[in-house]
Amino acid sequence: MSKIKVMSVTGNPDLLHFKNLQLTERKKTYEIQEMHESEYDHQVKLLKRDASLRIQIKKLQPLCNQEPFTMDDSFMSKTIKRPLLLIQNGTPTVHSNRRIKFTQSMISQAYESQLRFFNQRKNTYVQMMLSIDDQLYPVIIEMFNEFAPKACENFTKFCEGVNIEGQFYSYKKSKFTKYKPNGFIQGGQFDKKISIYGGYFEDESYALKHDCEGIIGFANDGFQHTNHSQFYITLAPMPFFDYKRVAFGKIIRGMKQILKVLKQEQHSDIVIYDCGRYDHQAQIKLKLEKFTDDFYSNLPENAQSFNKFIEAEQLKHNEASGDFTQLVKYLVEQMRIISKFVYSLTGLKKAIQQLNESFVKTQYCQILYILDNQQTLLADNQQSKYIVAFRAVDGTDSCRASAFIIFKKQTTIFKQVTLNDFKQQAEQISSMGYCVYGQTTQLVFGTGYNLSMFTLHNNEFKLQQQELQIPKKETFFSTNIKDDFLQNKIIINLPTKNMRYTDSIFTTLHRVVRLGGLAMYKEVTIFEAIICAFTLARSWGWSFCDGTTTFNQIKIRDIKQLTYLYLGQQKWIQKIENHFLSIV
Repeated sequence: MSKIKVMSVTGNPDLLHFKNLQLTERKKTYEIQEMHESEYDHQVKLLKRDASLRIQIKKLQPLCNQEPFTMDDSFMSKTIKRPLLLIQNGTPTVHSNRRIKFTQSMISQAYESQLRFFNQRKNTYVQMMLSIDDQLYPVIIEMFNEFAPKACENFTKFCEGVNIEGQFYSYKKSKFTKYKPNGFIQGGQFDKKISIYGGYFEDESYALKHDCEGIIGFANDGFQHTNHSQFYITLAPMPFFDYKRVAFGKIIRGMKQILKVLKQEQHSDIVIYDCGRYDHQAQIKLKLEKFTDDFYSNLPENAQSFNKFIEAEQLKHNEASGDFTQLVKYLVEQMRIISKFVYSLTGLKKAIQQLNESFVKTQYCQILYILDNQQTLLADNQQSKYIVAFRAVDGTDSCRASAFIIFKKQTTIFKQVTLNDFKQQAEQISSMGYCVYGQTTQLVFGTGYNLSMFTLHNNEFKLQQQELQIPKKETFFSTNIKDDFLQNKIIINLPTKNMRYTDSIFTTLHRVVRLGGLAMYKEVTIFEAIICAFTLARSWGWSFCDGTTTFNQIKIRDIKQLTYLYLGQQKWIQKIENHFLSIV
C-alpha cells in the first residue's frame, strides 16, 4: 500500500505521529464519553437541587448531544424528547409531556431558568442567516469548546471575519458548494485550503456523534487530520462520519425550517447571507425585557373599562343602533379569552375552536373570516350589516398577537354574503383592533380617526391612553427582506443598530407605535397590511404597502392577496417609496 503524505499543522510530515494520534484519540473518545456521562449525571443532580427547576429525563444522553432546552427551539432530538417547562405550585418543572399549557409568568421564569443554565456552560454560540432562493432563514449554532476548542475557534473566527497572511476571509456571502438531499450541505470553500492556524490542523476529538440532523463539523481531504475552512451541516443522521470527521457543534434553533424548505424541491442557491458570534445570554435577557420593559406603564387612576368606553362612544352617535357596539365587545372578549392560552402548544387550535363555538352562539356579524386557516363562518341571521376578518394567533415565537378588521357589507341585505364582500377600499373600514399578549397584554382599538390603547388589568381591559402618537426617534428596526438598498441606504443610516425581529406583525407594529422604529416585511396578507396602515395613519406615522403610502388608496382585490409592508417615520418611508417606484 502506498504511503499518503500528510502535512501536520507545523508543515512537517509525520505519519507515525498521526497514526499513534489516531489510536490515542479513539481510546480517548471512550474515556471522554464515560467521564461525560458521569458529568452529565452530576449536572442533573445540581439542577434538581435548584428549587426553581427540576428535570425528568427519559433516557440518559451525553450533554454534548443534548440540546439546551429553550422555549422556542425548532430542533427536536431523535433520541430524547425535548424537555418542556410547566408551572406547578409556582415552581417551573421540566417534563417530557408535550401537552402543557404555557402562561406568561411561566415563560418569564423559563427564560430566567435558561439564563442560570447557560451561565454554567462554557460553550460559544454563532448565528448564521442562510439565504435559500432569496428567502432568509436564521439559525443558531452551539459549539462544544470542551471537546474541539481549536475547531470551534477556527469556525468562529471565519464567521466573524479574519485576516490571514494579509488577506481577509469570511463565511459571509459564501455559497454552499455541495448539497446532498437527506445527507448534508457543505460550504466554507475559499480559493485555497486555509485555517486560522495556517494550513491543516489535526482532529481533536470524535466525542460528538453524527446521530441527528443539524450536526456541524469540518470536512477533510479524505483522510484524518486535514481540517481547514470547509464545514458541513448534516440533514439526517450520518453515522458513517463517526471517527472520520470532527463534529464540533450543532444547530439548536432554526433547523426545522431549513429541513422543511430543502425537502420541498431542489435548491441550487444556498448562501450564507450573514454570520457572526451570538450572545445567547444577552438574547435571553432581551426576551425577558420584551415582556416587562417594552409596553409596561402605570394605569391612570380610575381608568375606564373598554365596555364603558365603547358604550360612551356609541352615545355620541344618535344614529347608532347598538349592533356595532355589541360586535366590538364580542371581538375584544374573544381576545381576552385567547390571552389565557395563546402560549400553549395548542394555542392556535384552541383559539380557532373558541371562535367557532362563540360564533355559533352569538352571530353578531354576517361572516367571520378566520385568516389563520382561511375558514369562513356564516351567520344564520343575515340581518347584520357587518363582516369581520380575524387573525386568531399571529406569530410563532415568544411574541404573539391577535387582530380583527370590520367592514360594512356593501350589497343589500337580501343578497347572500360571500368573501367577495371583503373586496373594498381601505377607507371603508369601520373599525380595527389588535391585541399583543405578554406580561403586559395591551389592546389597540381604532375607529374613525380615534386610536386608543387599553391594558389588561384584573381580567379586564382598562383605558391606558388615547390619541397614540409614534415617537420621532427610532429605537429599533426589524426586517426579513434581503435588499442591498435597504442595507446600504436605510439601515446603515438609522440612529440605532438594534435589530429586533419577530414573525408577529402586530407585535412589531406595537413596538413601532410605542417605542419608535422601522419595520420592513416582505410578504403579509392584505388584511394585516390594512390594519397596520390604519394604525400608522392615526398615530402620525407612515406606511408603504400595495404600491402607495396613502391609506385610503389601498384596495382589497383578492382576499388571499399578499403585499410588502414598511412602517415607520415619514423620512424613511418616503425614501423607500421613491426607490421602489424608480425600479418599477
